[in-house]
Amino acid sequence: MLTIDPHRAPAAKTGRPELGDVTIEGAAPLARQSESLGRDTPQILHVVGDKFVTFAGENPGVMTVSNFEKLLEKNELERPHALIVGQGVSLERLGQLEERIQRSAARSRVSIQEARIRDRCPGKYTHKHFDHNTIITTPYRDEQADLYRCHLVLDDDCAEMSDHVTGHHLQGVVFFEASRQMLLAATERFWLEQLGRPYYFVLNEYNITYHTFGFPLPTDITMKVLAERGDTRQSGSVFLDIKVEFFQVGVPITECVIKYAAFDKALLSAREGLLSRMALVKHTPSLSPINEADA
Repeated sequence: MLTIDPHRAPAAKTGRPELGDVTIEGAAPLARQSESLGRDTPQILHVVGDKFVTFAGENPGVMTVSNFEKLLEKNELERPHALIVGQGVSLERLGQLEERIQRSAARSRVSIQEARIRDRCPGKYTHKHFDHNTIITTPYRDEQADLYRCHLVLDDDCAEMSDHVTGHHLQGVVFFEASRQMLLAATERFWLEQLGRPYYFVLNEYNITYHTFGFPLPTDITMKVLAERGDTRQSGSVFLDIKVEFFQVGVPITECVIKYAAFDKALLSAREGLLSRMALVKHTPSLSPINEADA
């Protein structure tokens, strides 16, 4: 909990502003974290994507990546800072930030403490063609807890944030998509990869409970298998019931209970084609015989 003393006297002004005095548009004044911190003790700063300007503009200890780079250019960082590069900052944008830090006069006073985007999951597991649309890190197995784990890593340009972002919190669709990517990536990695053939996924049931707001902060994701249903046809299919949960600072914010299956692609493609033709005939009995192949 952040407590601000309303009776505290304002600090004396010096020729060069400290972070507590910075008032760049779209960035909140960065409150001094503690009077007990020595001048050489790094202060923690969350650096988020530019689309989270509202969150950054109204909370101490948070800045958008563009406004932080403005501070670097002006050489207005007198105190050491350890950066948590978080939601919204792409891998490419992180690389640009690192270059600007190295070119700045403050390079010896700024370090990147955490940047989870470096471990973004490969698209072959999340079924994404464009890297910016993958919003989780690579899942790993936690044997002791009998769970699969990963982290949320939003990119400002991802599909779920491509239109607009309102307020401080993350949109509900972000958690839906991240949970879907988690089940795809974990299943591909730990069930299907060793089988060596492509699979189609079918979602049967999807229940989401939002416990509280989620914010552009480090977010942990877990997946627990509730049941692994048998493949009665011996077709090599996988049937799973799972629970995916999202946590911020140890607090559960969203949970998804999902039932789904993964089928051999050749098997499901044939059935999918048959069902599509049946749907077309029911909708439009007098169909033309031509199709895309005739173009």
